[in-house]
Amino acid sequence: MKTKWMLGIFAFAAAVSVIASETDGFTNRQSSLEDSSVIINEYTNKYVAQALNDLNQAQASCNEEALYKELRKYFANHMNGILVKDILNNVDIPKRPVVMSESVYSDWSAWDGLGMGVTFIARSGITISPILNFNNVIIGADKFEHFFGQGFAYFTANYLKKKGTTKAIKGGVVREKIFLGGNKIGNGVFSYGDLSANFNGMRFWNHILQKHDDVMGVEHNLGPYIECEKNKWVQVKKIDFTDYIDSSMDESINCSKFPSGSTVEKFKNSVAEMGLTCPVDKAKLDEMVVKYGPLSKWIINQNGNDVIHYFGEFKNKK
Repeated sequence: MKTKWMLGIFAFAAAVSVIASETDGFTNRQSSLEDSSVIINEYTNKYVAQALNDLNQAQASCNEEALYKELRKYFANHMNGILVKDILNNVDIPKRPVVMSESVYSDWSAWDGLGMGVTFIARSGITISPILNFNNVIIGADKFEHFFGQGFAYFTANYLKKKGTTKAIKGGVVREKIFLGGNKIGNGVFSYGDLSANFNGMRFWNHILQKHDDVMGVEHNLGPYIECEKNKWVQVKKIDFTDYIDSSMDESINCSKFPSGSTVEKFKNSVAEMGLTCPVDKAKLDEMVVKYGPLSKWIINQNGNDVIHYFGEFKNKK
């Protein structure tokens, strides 16, 4: 019985590691890395045109559900989304791979997080996401997965199911804590950078048709990107992800939390050995707090690397 229970734990952790990778924005941070924003934006708008062409040929009228379904063939996680697969695998898109043995997680144990601390589980997934320089913002490629995937989940909850912004965000927090790495059965990293990517992904999906004002205010409306004209979908504005990607998605600025105090100290020591601290740039973190205003409590960590509280983490924050 005990053996079956342990196998079940490992199987679950392996499944989690397949969908959840972590970011190391500290290792080789100062090394030169070419900006990938222009080429990723080019791929994005090419795929939008392709999606709309295929959809318009297949249907005689504009159907919103079909539109989102078609777009999500290109904009989803690394298992389903063509753009994320390009970001991960296309050599034309500049990125810096991070090897587990050389990363800030190099001494991770099973106690810190099974997804990275147990070798055969770590090897079953992406584990450490490659790093991108996106318009001078350092992020992991995994942030696009969160942006498209969890962003759409937020969008669905907030707008399509009309549960409201707070419930949509809380759902994402729960998933980050339980399913997406933020506990010891996963990778052991609760990422506020992921929460920001989720949130901004919700904004992006809302801007596709811009049927609602942006949650940050009407002055932040960026859409619509697509409109229905004569029963055909037409792209009326180019998508530029520099409108969304910012320092709140850089986990060396918007610091992560961990399941235990010993893991926090281990992580801090690894960062200190590189001559760095988290946040690496407090001024940029402060800028993000101002930018997101009251909503920053859900996506910005102002307390540095610390222990995640599984209940009441956001209760008294303003």
